[in-house]
Amino acid sequence: MEDPANARAPAWMRVLKSPWLKVALAVGVIYALVAFNRIGLDSFAGLSQTWGWLVLAFALMLPTYVIVSYRFWRVLRNQGIHVSFRLALRWTMVGSFFDIAMPSNSGGDVIKAGYIVRHVGAGLRTKGVMAVAFDRVLGLLGLFLLAGVTSIAGWNVVRAMPGSTQVMLFVALVSFGSLVFFRIAGARRLYTNEGFRKTVEGLPAGARLYSIIGSFNSLREKPGDFFAVLGLSMLNHVFWCAALLCITVAFGQSVGPVLGLTVFPLAIFSNAFGFAGGFGVGTAAFDLIFSKLLDVQVGAAIGLTFQMLSGLSRLTGLPFYLASGSTRSLEFDSA
Repeated sequence: MEDPANARAPAWMRVLKSPWLKVALAVGVIYALVAFNRIGLDSFAGLSQTWGWLVLAFALMLPTYVIVSYRFWRVLRNQGIHVSFRLALRWTMVGSFFDIAMPSNSGGDVIKAGYIVRHVGAGLRTKGVMAVAFDRVLGLLGLFLLAGVTSIAGWNVVRAMPGSTQVMLFVALVSFGSLVFFRIAGARRLYTNEGFRKTVEGLPAGARLYSIIGSFNSLREKPGDFFAVLGLSMLNHVFWCAALLCITVAFGQSVGPVLGLTVFPLAIFSNAFGFAGGFGVGTAAFDLIFSKLLDVQVGAAIGLTFQMLSGLSRLTGLPFYLASGSTRSLEFDSA
């Protein structure tokens, strides 16, 4: 279903948002990596002897979907949407499938939000959409928190890494800045202030904006939920980093767990900017991060393998989608 706002957008903006442009960009970036010898067939030659590590990497990716489903279930409950864990699991798996089936990393979130909007009906639609947004944002925040905690705990190892100070500052800025933003946006005094409420509700779409602020406040008022979600996010990414470590070993590279849990989250985060799971821009980012921080010169090949295996793991969501029926009936009405 086409977004009406996108249909009214200027032609150049529609071109920039076009999935075909993203496909072309991904193909172009990967072609450039091949042309500049950052990805070569010789990089993959040894995998016939180390394929067991790739199988283990794939196996480590599968528990993450149970973890993020439970995390999403906790976020939904925090926002006043009480559903069974089984239903939250189904929505998560369908969203994961569409993360790779649609030419956008946010495609799965759009589909998942559509299921929730249809399920909750009027009154809770904004909170349902915000639950999806919170789940995504807090999941990404968990990456930086994991990198920060690991780098502090293993600073004696991390400080020998090139650019360690800059990495630490970046991770600290993103982590601390995000936590401060959630703290301010969900402040009780802000949400309960009558003058603030009247001012916001007087703005265009003000009622919806005030409801969004209320969603932040729900997280703020229940810190147990907030920190549980962050903890689950970090646990989820421990599995993803472990899978990436196995892939790195399969390529004959030696990266210790401390450096891996510090640097791998940055590489995994870069996949958010690629096509359908990180292809293209994410692959180039893997090459840059691995070469500059870990002195690993096959980062692009490792990234491409990681993206293919993670895409394969997302296909486990297909049966959940087939059992849920077609997405054609989803309604994306205003909240």
